[in-house]
Amino acid sequence: MSYLGIDIGTSSCKAVVFNAKGQAVTQRAVRNYAVLSPAAGFAELDSALVIKSCHEVIAEAAQAAPEPVAAICASSQGEAFTPIGTDGKELCHAMVSSDSRSLQSMNLFTAEFGSERLYRITGHTSSTLFSLFKLLWLKQHQPQVFANAWKFLCFEDLLAFSLGVEPAMGWSLAGRTMLFDINTHGWSHEILEAIGLAPDKLATVLPSGSIVGRIPDQQASVLGLPRGVKFVTGGHDQTLGALGAGVCHPGEAFYASGSVECICPVIPGKILTEELFRNNLCTYDFPLPESWTSLAYCLTGSNLLDYFKNTFGGGADYDSLIAEMPTAPSSLQVLPYFTPSGTPHFDQTTPACIYGMRMTTSRGELLKGMLEGVALEMKLNLSILEASGIHIDQFMAAGGGCTNPQLVQLKADVLNKPLSCPPVKECGCRGAALLAQSAIENISVAELPHLRSENTQCFKPRAEFAELYQAKFQQFCHFSQGVRKMFK
Repeated sequence: MSYLGIDIGTSSCKAVVFNAKGQAVTQRAVRNYAVLSPAAGFAELDSALVIKSCHEVIAEAAQAAPEPVAAICASSQGEAFTPIGTDGKELCHAMVSSDSRSLQSMNLFTAEFGSERLYRITGHTSSTLFSLFKLLWLKQHQPQVFANAWKFLCFEDLLAFSLGVEPAMGWSLAGRTMLFDINTHGWSHEILEAIGLAPDKLATVLPSGSIVGRIPDQQASVLGLPRGVKFVTGGHDQTLGALGAGVCHPGEAFYASGSVECICPVIPGKILTEELFRNNLCTYDFPLPESWTSLAYCLTGSNLLDYFKNTFGGGADYDSLIAEMPTAPSSLQVLPYFTPSGTPHFDQTTPACIYGMRMTTSRGELLKGMLEGVALEMKLNLSILEASGIHIDQFMAAGGGCTNPQLVQLKADVLNKPLSCPPVKECGCRGAALLAQSAIENISVAELPHLRSENTQCFKPRAEFAELYQAKFQQFCHFSQGVRKMFK
């Protein structure tokens, strides 16, 4: 038997089939689609196109699989949802995470409901990222769509519905809506009552790795799937990426290094603290029993390397530019807000700032200083997590920002933590496939012998730079605070 994992992202969807040893047995099937921006602050996906693309990659991967697919599971982008009418059709496009049109709705609702009350229920602090505030905007500005919706579905449950099974999602994806009570593991009656939404307007919520149902034979046949294939709940893409990289024990964390840099740790118990609340660091379900996670992230990631290459590269390729970086820490301090910041500040106004340049500053040192800035911002997040009792001893790292060894070594040096890079190209797909396998074989994912890939390369922090980077981190904290004060 084999297991199909699909990763439904903001710019593309991907599907890979894995065998019972956790090894990919098909090439990645991928379809790209564009984020639409019809007005300032708007960011939308054509949900019908996304689901059509999902069906195409499922069919492509399934038909290439050497063994029949027993189950499908999805890793999904968070927050985005689609209103579905009684005829099963989309009533409008999905507002994705970066859609910020709900800012006024968010501020008014948070002031009335209470920010700490929201945090204690959902484990999250208010941001225009979340489905709650996008729903409010829809209710206020497109009331006919809100009223006519049969369901509001995120992409995991929308895919399930499109395949002919009950619309259902894993707890970790539900947690990203800010409609989910992490204490009861159900939709929050307090929040739904406050926005005038009935719970039956939302999908069923289940633990990740639950069998939702059997895909009808006719639908399976259209996609080249065998009779009897099951749909299994997955969850939020960051958490499933962590699982696919082999992260499953407390003290371990996933370091996703893509266009966004993100830390996703495994936490053995639910932690809600004033420190986490004040610094916008969430707590929600990890896709393993009795496990939790948080997300610390910087919205400037490997996109910064793209910017540097396009602006200063002069035709040089990525590896050539990286090779110009000095071995030792740079003499620069860089606040990496080339995009709005992520955690801990949720700062949308302060721009990036480069301090310490002289006429002797080389292109390689400038690049290293900018990448150090991102790593130092992540170290700030890490220090806050650890101050709240979330200790991380080792990272499993993956993504475009891990393709060059110097980039991974820089992160290890700045964080002063070992980073291991598993030979897995599609961690989200693999995490979903592992959940599918655990459901069909009735075994915990953590007990699967192939959970962690072999031939993992480990980058250890270099002792000769530890004190230098610790001093640089202390300076960075003061520098960051000073620059942000200038723009308040």
